[in-house]
Amino acid sequence: MITRRDFLNGSAIALAAGATLSPRDLFALDTQAPGPTALTPDYYPPALTGMRGSHPGSFEVAHALAWKGEKPAQYTPLDETYDLIIVGGGLSGLAAAYFYQQQSGSDRKILILENHDDFGGHAKRNEFSLNDQTVLGVGGSVNLETVSFSDTVSQTMDEIGVDLERLDAAREPDYLLSSLDAKSGYFLNESVYGKNQLIQGDWANAWRGGSQSQQLIGQLGLPPDQTKRLLALAAGEQDLLDDLSLMETKRYLESTSYEDFLSQKAGLSAQTITLFDPYHKIYLGRSPDSCDAMLSMLMGYPGGNSVGLTGQIGNKVAAFGRDYVRFSIFPDGNASVARLMVRKLIPGVAPGDSMEDVINARFDYSQLDQEGSPVRIRLNSTAVEVKNEEDGVVVSYVQNGQPFKVRGKSSILACYNGIIPHICPELPEAQKENLKYGVKVPLVMTNVLVRNSSAITAAGPAQYHCPGSFYSVVTKAPPVNLGGYTPGPNEDDGPLVLWMCHAPSPKRSHQESARDLFRLGRHRLYQTPFATYEDEVNSQLNAMFGGNGFQADRDIAAITVNRWSHGYSYRYSSLFDPDWEAGQAPHELGRKPMGRIHIANSDSEGNASVQAAIDSAYRAVGELS
Repeated sequence: MITRRDFLNGSAIALAAGATLSPRDLFALDTQAPGPTALTPDYYPPALTGMRGSHPGSFEVAHALAWKGEKPAQYTPLDETYDLIIVGGGLSGLAAAYFYQQQSGSDRKILILENHDDFGGHAKRNEFSLNDQTVLGVGGSVNLETVSFSDTVSQTMDEIGVDLERLDAAREPDYLLSSLDAKSGYFLNESVYGKNQLIQGDWANAWRGGSQSQQLIGQLGLPPDQTKRLLALAAGEQDLLDDLSLMETKRYLESTSYEDFLSQKAGLSAQTITLFDPYHKIYLGRSPDSCDAMLSMLMGYPGGNSVGLTGQIGNKVAAFGRDYVRFSIFPDGNASVARLMVRKLIPGVAPGDSMEDVINARFDYSQLDQEGSPVRIRLNSTAVEVKNEEDGVVVSYVQNGQPFKVRGKSSILACYNGIIPHICPELPEAQKENLKYGVKVPLVMTNVLVRNSSAITAAGPAQYHCPGSFYSVVTKAPPVNLGGYTPGPNEDDGPLVLWMCHAPSPKRSHQESARDLFRLGRHRLYQTPFATYEDEVNSQLNAMFGGNGFQADRDIAAITVNRWSHGYSYRYSSLFDPDWEAGQAPHELGRKPMGRIHIANSDSEGNASVQAAIDSAYRAVGELS
């Protein structure tokens, strides 16, 4: 068992990836490397704990390039030529390889370069073992928004073995990360609300002004005037925008932050408004002060009943969502989707052919980059230059401190839009600016293995909104019984994985845009060491469950911090972004092909979802023909 202290700052994987050297040191190494690093059968990143996600060894080379313009002066040319070279081994890169095989034949040679030590991009699997039991956590990309699947995505899911009906049936129905109507608790902390308190109930019903409103809102311990105002807001006792027409109300809600609406129209205090931080933080990466009121209400927060006919229409839309929208989820989130794709591309990596058997399969990473295989996935490999040549493309990259270059007929960049101008300097300046426009949402998703779950489950269902706390949401890992896998706890006092989400972006202090806030949050994230995340886990869980006997030092077996400095793709906001004409938005202008270089990623769709990643791959592969 790897404990949380064994890999305190991801030191083991940092050594494996050459991260103990600075980028300048890396580039000074002998350029006559024998060849790419071969992985051994015992190489297994999902089981590593400590600092994961954007882990040491995955970002230093890219930062040296983007921040200082540093890259190797020479590269070892490899005696390898590919039909397609894909930069990025996330869901978009894997889907691009899959679609290219379908279009051009299974014998075509494909190389996928991935800067992390594992494939999947944000779709990462955290795997723990305790007392001969394996339990899983979600390291990044969480669920499948099936209501917005295109025909391409639906067909692809079917082809790789995802049965959405069986997947839905396998999960606990009232789960916080897969149900818009999940019953969940609130944790109010002492520093913001005067005392530590857990309040269980149907909060979705309460915020809609339902039968639970009076009872639950009354337990919050707010000042009497705030309790009265909040109850009135939820119930819709008054149209707070009665001086506006229907269209004026719509424009107001789209151009006004939720915080401003709540403070200026409903008279709520900062302490009360903080109650609505959690969903904003985990879904949008920012606070109610930088999210429009319309979207906040559609997410289920109160106000729709108090804005006249516009609110009634919004409530009907939300009701439709509650009845028909489903968020299918695997025990390890969308890591299972990535694993299914990899097994399709490289069958020798794991046995089986279904979504059930992929759950418990231990992948043989030594099979990912085998000579002679039509598809090769090369991990720990950061691309630093992609350029057109007369007969194809040349891609230069650094793997474990060694610089190489390889040739291909075409290339698809399935990586972060913001790095593309640096690795592809021949792009027109206007296109570079469009690629840089969107700023990814920084997030931290921490999985905590608890030895004994009794103190946690004694408090009620283990899923909580935590306004004002470091971790905005604390919930159990996905309760999905699939393929013989049973999530903990299997017994009253068995092990349990808790998923805890933190958004580092600050509140607005002046006139910052969402993109400004994300940049500030990213810098804050980089400056936060593993020890701080560990301390915050310990203190918050002690505050939440200490009254039932929980002791972090005794009960926590391992912590995995998935740090995503470049997390969710940027989605445009009515508060901060223009309403571009069709085809003129930055993500549309930025993704235009140049020569044999094409772009596919969720950034290029302006949508942070699995379907966007897959659809973009399908588009980019189509452009190759």
